[in-house]
Order: sequence, then C-alpha cells, then structure tokens
Amino acid sequence: MFELTDKRLLALIWVLENKDKSWSILELQKNSGSLGYGPLYNFVKELEKNGFVSMDSKTHEYRISKAIDVIRFISLARPFRSLESIPYYSSLDFTGMLNMINGAKLPYAFTVFAASELYHSYVKTDQVHAYIQEGDEKKWEKYLLSKNCLKAEKNQANIFLIPTKQQVFFTKPEKIKGFSIVPTPVLLSDLFSFGGLAEEQANFLLEEWLNDRL
Repeated sequence: MFELTDKRLLALIWVLENKDKSWSILELQKNSGSLGYGPLYNFVKELEKNGFVSMDSKTHEYRISKAIDVIRFISLARPFRSLESIPYYSSLDFTGMLNMINGAKLPYAFTVFAASELYHSYVKTDQVHAYIQEGDEKKWEKYLLSKNCLKAEKNQANIFLIPTKQQVFFTKPEKIKGFSIVPTPVLLSDLFSFGGLAEEQANFLLEEWLNDRL
C-alpha cells in the first residue's frame, strides 16, 4: 500500500466528493489544489493499481471504483485517535458546546459525533470534536477561557480541538443546521477509525452518502 500524505488526502477528498463523476488527472489537479501534475499522475496510477479507481479505455478518464475501500484506507492510514488534540472541559451540554464553538467567529469544522449527530441522532454523548486551523490555538484558548471552559486532561475533557493544515476543511465545509462539518469522506473516515458506536454510525451514514441522501 502507499503513503497517505496531506496533499494526497486532499486529492482523495476531491475524488470521493465527486464519486459519481469521471475526471482527468488535469481536472483533478486543477480542482483539488493538491499535487503537481507529475506526482499526481503517479498517485492516480497507484490508486488504479490498488483497484481504487479505474480508467475508461475510450475517454482515458478515471472514476472511483471502490469508494468504501478508499474511505476505509484513509481511516487506517490516518487514524483519528492518533491525531493531536487540545482538551478542554465545559459545563455546557452537548448543544450548548456546539453553539459556543460556532459563536467563536474562528474557522472550525466538527467531526465524529459532533458532526454525525447533526445528520442523524444516534449516540448520547457529551464529547465535541472539532478541527481548527493550525496557528489559531492561542485564539481558541483565549475564547474558550472567556466562556468559562477549563484546560483539562483528556480523560476529563469534553471538548477536543484538533489543529490541522488542511484548509479545505474550512474553505469548503459542509453546513448542517448552521454548523460547519468536515467534508463527508473525512467524517466517515474519522468515525470508522474512532471505533465502537462511531463505527456503527459511520456504516449508517455511509449508506446514506452512497445513495446521495445526505
């Protein structure tokens, strides 16, 4: 199997979000804003070799052939629990924490249950996970402390901020009920790698996504 870099992830997000379309490598390069043409060509050939995409012999355009396998691969190559997170504690309930983070006027994107529960209520939880823009950590600290949140150990926290360089999480977020959500392929991958009830939720949302019902 191949290495999943940040730029390759960016390309895979675009391919997955356009799962019903065929595309050329040049189109993928222009729209995903990830790799240069040469490295992207080599990556697409690796995807083809692994059966993740296939090429039409007449048009020479590609199409994703195993969307589920690609999402599963991302979840294994980029396990959510291994990502750096900054833990805080808030006395607010789940909805209150969502509203508080949404009111920060800083880039964010909910993931795991904070995102999936907005699509489909399934898990009773008091944990909120949100990606934030790398470099905004101090701004978030100032904001959350002003809202009576406390820095906490992970086993005592209920807010987890995950810094990321992936601007696509913030420039083109999904919007559900007024909240910013990570791109659906990333949400599904995060849920699968989170495990337990999150994986059950992922299986339900995956079926909805594959049938264009999200």
